[in-house]
Amino acid sequence: MHRKPLFETIWNEMLDSNALMAITVFVGAVSFYMFLTRNDHQDRRRESPPPTPKKHGASFLRRIHLGEFSGRKICISWETLVEKHEWRDCAKETLLALSSNMVVYLMCHISNANEKGKVLSMVKDIPQLARHNILFCETEKGYEAFSRQIKPAILVTHDSAQAEFLSLVLPNVVLVGSSATGSAMTSISSLSELLF
Repeated sequence: MHRKPLFETIWNEMLDSNALMAITVFVGAVSFYMFLTRNDHQDRRRESPPPTPKKHGASFLRRIHLGEFSGRKICISWETLVEKHEWRDCAKETLLALSSNMVVYLMCHISNANEKGKVLSMVKDIPQLARHNILFCETEKGYEAFSRQIKPAILVTHDSAQAEFLSLVLPNVVLVGSSATGSAMTSISSLSELLF
């Protein structure tokens, strides 16, 4: 006597009964339930507030002084640190202090390889500043691209138009040297105000 294989027997039984329909309904119901819960979770995530709310002015500077941004990313434009290839007042000390407790990305606008060499020679005495975090570009749009890709907790720039544009994308934008027009930015006169 020849026996039929187990799976063939089960398959034939399922075709004869309504078991196949029951399995199909069950799989469809589970799939539909998973679809609804996943969409509901995504909607809740969109409605939730950002993890670092925008607090500006004195309260933002106070948060920096209290160390709330330790270990977080900060992008600093080169022009806020130097003027005519010379360090501004307390700029090197500020960069040294910031790089000791934050991940510093230095964004440098250059026009040739000679300027790149000057920048690298000026920052070689800052051991915490990783070489791969010193970024070079040839246009002002490069700063915007760097900032949007890195998504820093703090962006420090000298360009008010750029600061206003990036304040729509980034949580904390600091404008150095001029006053901020929008409420989404913090204005400081020099970079050293981030420390004191």
